[in-house]
Amino acid sequence: MTNGRMNNEELVLSNESGFQGDWKTIYHRDALLWASHEYDTDSIMKPLAQMVICLANQFNLSPTIEFTTIDTLELLLVRAFQSWMQSPVTFPDTVEQQKDAFLRQLPMYVVAVFDIVAKYSNLGSKLDLAAMKRAAKVSVAIDTNMLTVEFEVIKILDSELRSSLLLGAFERFSKQYLLPLNIESKETIASIGVRLLRVAVAERALIYDSLKTSMKDMECFRRFKSNKLILAGAIILTVLYLIPAARHSSVLLNQVAVPLADDCCVQSTNLIYLRDAILRVIGGH
Repeated sequence: MTNGRMNNEELVLSNESGFQGDWKTIYHRDALLWASHEYDTDSIMKPLAQMVICLANQFNLSPTIEFTTIDTLELLLVRAFQSWMQSPVTFPDTVEQQKDAFLRQLPMYVVAVFDIVAKYSNLGSKLDLAAMKRAAKVSVAIDTNMLTVEFEVIKILDSELRSSLLLGAFERFSKQYLLPLNIESKETIASIGVRLLRVAVAERALIYDSLKTSMKDMECFRRFKSNKLILAGAIILTVLYLIPAARHSSVLLNQVAVPLADDCCVQSTNLIYLRDAILRVIGGH
């Protein structure tokens, strides 16, 4: 990236960051979208996230680009699936064939989305596409102009592109709930946060599957799982737990968890359950 190069664990935790107006509205709309669509992306998220994380590290890209790319790729998969299902001559085997063909070309789509997101996140930025295609192992047999692929991606997405909501919520909550405690530096909180965000997106299936038995109503569970505010809140509590000065303090936990749960429109115990699920996954790594 020729412009906008930055530490890939640097988060926007300054006092200037934050959202305007009723910032939760977009999160509630997003949760409804992910709770309602019929295509479960869990099975593909781990390899997809690992590929994006690896490339983001290799090319020293910002968390904004990294997590927005992951979110955009997941939405791309869903939009593509929906278009296949809406085809007038759709059969189950046809959909599977289209899905397989799409996934075989996933490295190419990853590079295309990286480039789109980099331009969107930082006007004037330019990725070394040739180097990234090599790093992503884009098949040399696919001799496609990347601009053509990017236009295809934008068309499938119906021009829908926005910064990562999960990252945005984590940044906001960190500034609001963790930094004022003065128990750890902004840099350490950011570093722990980035690593946890990566685990949360790559191991989403494992994290949430461990909670399935706790929720009898599968629709409620689906809504819970689809809510990025709740996940961001649980990651905040996980960061708090991983800070030695706060780990065994019930006072600090309550000081953060109660208002944070209100912000997430959920009971604080649910945030703690999800935090514990994240910690179990980390413990298994």
